[in-house]
Amino acid sequence: MLAGCARGASNGNGGDAPGGYQDAPGYMDAPGRDNTGDAKVYDDAKVYEDAKVYDDAKVYDDAKVYRDACVEVQMQLLVNPTFDQDSSGTGWTQQPIDETNYGPIITSDSSAVTPDSAPYQAWMGGVTGQEEGEQTVTDQLYQAVTVPASTTTLTVTGKYVVGTQETTTTQMNDTANLALTQTDGTPIETALALSNLNNTASGTYQPFSYTFSTNVSGQTVRLRFTSTNNATKNTNFFFDTFALTATYCP
Repeated sequence: MLAGCARGASNGNGGDAPGGYQDAPGYMDAPGRDNTGDAKVYDDAKVYEDAKVYDDAKVYDDAKVYRDACVEVQMQLLVNPTFDQDSSGTGWTQQPIDETNYGPIITSDSSAVTPDSAPYQAWMGGVTGQEEGEQTVTDQLYQAVTVPASTTTLTVTGKYVVGTQETTTTQMNDTANLALTQTDGTPIETALALSNLNNTASGTYQPFSYTFSTNVSGQTVRLRFTSTNNATKNTNFFFDTFALTATYCP
């Protein structure tokens, strides 16, 4: 009779069977079934109120990303600013009073004044109107430059010497000036104005510096020297060692 019975089959749901339903502790005593009360997922986490993502981060006020991003740099804009790079006059346009008789404006002639930066300097004036059969004579020296966009400061520095035959204490028609102009020659702003009254008795170069107030950011302009002498008693104007420096955000 026992030969056809499987082990434990006669009491699979009985009270005494060790694997039965009534004594199995897995259902009634398992603590994991009702878990909503202890977890308190919403109340304890306080995700929104404790994080304070917007108030504490202060992303805009503390980062100052826009205000601190720009680091200004400086650039010297002139080609051959000391008149000595490469050949004489490289980068400059010269319009002398009389090149045939008196030579170019940029010269290595140091018979009157020793260049501040050898061997070349700009020698303007020094010719009277009478020598040319005119009431006045004028020469020019200029260079076109492109001012970087976002330029906040544009400054020209250089040195000059004035020597004159005039003896009057009144300004005669012997003048020189350094100016910023449009490419057609229209004046924008004067940086340096000289005359026979600025005679440099020692013949020693005098430094100067000028910061332009006109905003020419992103424009192509000229840095132009001009000298004019009247009919008699000439005045010589010498220039050397220049720089035109732009301060800007790259």
